[in-house]
Amino acid sequence: MEIWSSGAAFAAVHSGLASRPCKRWAAARGISPQAWRLGYSVLAVFLTFLWLTWVRGLPNAPAWHVHGAGAAALIVLQSIGVGIVALSLKAIDVPAFLGLRPDAHPDTDFVERGIYRHMRHPMYTGVMLALAASPVQTVNSLHLLGVVSAYFILGARLEERRMLAEHPEYADYQRRVPAFIPRLAGKRG
Repeated sequence: MEIWSSGAAFAAVHSGLASRPCKRWAAARGISPQAWRLGYSVLAVFLTFLWLTWVRGLPNAPAWHVHGAGAAALIVLQSIGVGIVALSLKAIDVPAFLGLRPDAHPDTDFVERGIYRHMRHPMYTGVMLALAASPVQTVNSLHLLGVVSAYFILGARLEERRMLAEHPEYADYQRRVPAFIPRLAGKRG
């Protein structure tokens, strides 16, 4: 229960700081979008590290440990998850995303290139796959997987509402491209 309640608090802070009202508040105080993004990125990494360190220190129990060929298959799936995250980063302007430089297109956060042509939320998919495919799972790692997955799924829905409001063409993108699991074959569009 502690992992879920702390995860909810983390999600509220993380999402709240990324919200349009927070960004408007910062802008009204003279904080540039780049400075806000950099501060947000640093704080997000720091809070994630603190949260995961705290979770790691909680009492825990083994759930399962897969060995042999099964473990190898899971590690391949984890590697695919990490690869999906890498491909999602390749499709965006990472330095601007992190706030390390000004965003050349500040009003264009809608990306439909690279892996984003096949799924709308590849970063979320990759992280969830990497966590779920661990050959060693504990009670806490399974709860962490649940919290992270719930946050990503809910966050994707909220993010998509904002995208629809800001980018009318996003509705067509939603119809054509699956959210988390790409179509491997068949009709597109």
